[in-house]
Amino acid sequence: MSGIISPTDIAACADALEHLCARVAMARQTELPRLADVAEPPSGAALWSSNYAQLVLWPVASNEGEVIARATDEGEGWLDAVLAHADRSPAIPLDGYLVLALPAAPAPEADEEIRKVELSARICRKHLVWPSSPEAVAEGAGPWARVADVTMLGLPDATAAASNGLYWPEIGGNAEALWQELQHKGAPSVAQSDAEAPIPAEKPV
Repeated sequence: MSGIISPTDIAACADALEHLCARVAMARQTELPRLADVAEPPSGAALWSSNYAQLVLWPVASNEGEVIARATDEGEGWLDAVLAHADRSPAIPLDGYLVLALPAAPAPEADEEIRKVELSARICRKHLVWPSSPEAVAEGAGPWARVADVTMLGLPDATAAASNGLYWPEIGGNAEALWQELQHKGAPSVAQSDAEAPIPAEKPV
């Protein structure tokens, strides 16, 4: 099946991603970056960014294996250029996610190509999504299938949104005391002291 995804459908896909990206502190870019020597993003493409990852929605013109393979090469080439030009510290790794939006569920003969695409870790992680069937929507599914399967977005609803900054978790009194001892004496000294300490006597039952 070939055909351009309708603006309404790709907007619904972007909305579904937007909801999940917001929960992990990724913001949608108002404009796509202009990059040289890479494929032009297709109509409906979108980019979300944070200080730890970039995610691009890349519409695909067909659900056939050959077209999916070509779109994957173009999309990961474009995302690779985005990652290379990102303004970030070299010490902080930046992950890439390529979400390939098909106009319909994959053709059966495309199964092998899809497995190859989604198992490939070259440049970025890759996921394929497509419109849900009318039956699935009638049973309560969202308008796009597999959106929640995108690696970092499929989090439980109760999970709080990620912070853009790093923070230390809260720890209890005993753990805090051990941490301070490690800071001042070093791990070898603390381990030796612990090994030489008497074993506490068991309390009578």
